[in-house]
Amino acid sequence: MAPVAAIFAGVLGSAYHAFAAASKAPSPIVVSVDPGHGGEHTPAHPNIPFDPGAIGINGLVEKNVDLDVGRRLAALLRADLVNVVMTRSTDAYVSAARREQVSIAHHAALVVSVHAGASSNPRTSGSLVLYPTGASAVFAQTVSDALTAQITPDGLPDAGIALGDAAWTRSLVPVATVDMGYLSNRTDASLMASARFRQDVAIGLRDGVEAYMPAIIARRDAIRAWRSGHADAISPGALAPASAAISGTSGFQFGAVIAWLVGISLVGLVLLFRDAVARNLVVLIALVVRLLGAVMWFGRAVIRRRRRRRRTPTSLSAPAFEERDSHRTNSVYDDIPL
Repeated sequence: MAPVAAIFAGVLGSAYHAFAAASKAPSPIVVSVDPGHGGEHTPAHPNIPFDPGAIGINGLVEKNVDLDVGRRLAALLRADLVNVVMTRSTDAYVSAARREQVSIAHHAALVVSVHAGASSNPRTSGSLVLYPTGASAVFAQTVSDALTAQITPDGLPDAGIALGDAAWTRSLVPVATVDMGYLSNRTDASLMASARFRQDVAIGLRDGVEAYMPAIIARRDAIRAWRSGHADAISPGALAPASAAISGTSGFQFGAVIAWLVGISLVGLVLLFRDAVARNLVVLIALVVRLLGAVMWFGRAVIRRRRRRRRTPTSLSAPAFEERDSHRTNSVYDDIPL
């Protein structure tokens, strides 16, 4: 069985090493991005919940602003090889409990909830970052500092941080709920209608997340280094999630396994009937020799036949043959009567 084991190792060795290398690849850090509110009121389905959020003084709907900034933030984080989990990526209603479940199920290390504020006082302005419990206070302050540095040049003041957002009080990881401005304030609402300002908000939030967790940049560099050193291996980004069906070609080839099973079956049969094989070994050798002899004879016959065809004049056309025959030298025997 030693040769069979060697064949098995040769066939599946490359697949094993590919998966072993992939298992040692650095895993991306998971961050949950939670665009607030969402859902559309449908008269035909009045029982379906929806939550537009605040309505701006300029008619801006908060759920749309939240989703746009959330998508921009997700794109920036993914550029740094963060595994971003969005609690909603479309205009859909998602309950607070479901948002928490999604973040927990994907093992998010941080949660950033994106909102816009509103106040009964139209003069209230600025960016405010809320935190659900004291465990998230440092994260909220870090995000607030980075956001302020990014959007203050746009003309939006800093409203600091505050304890709030009861929806995330049970979270086991730091959570920062960002009110990027007040839709009830004309200046803030005008800024939030601008794509440039929304991008600045996303950049500030990205900077705050990465400032609080420097491991994100270190992990990014480690993943890039691993990919450059394992160009032929499976990269972390190419691995399908555990919940998804794996399709296509992988390191484990079924054809090789089938070939190995056939080979080991033949070896098993030889070992099982080794006495019969030994008794008839001479007969088998004789049959093989005769078969080889027949094949060689047939090959020689084919070669001889081809050579004869090349030597016969039938391959020439009739006029050409007659012309060649007319130039023959006469023989003394041509005039002898038969």
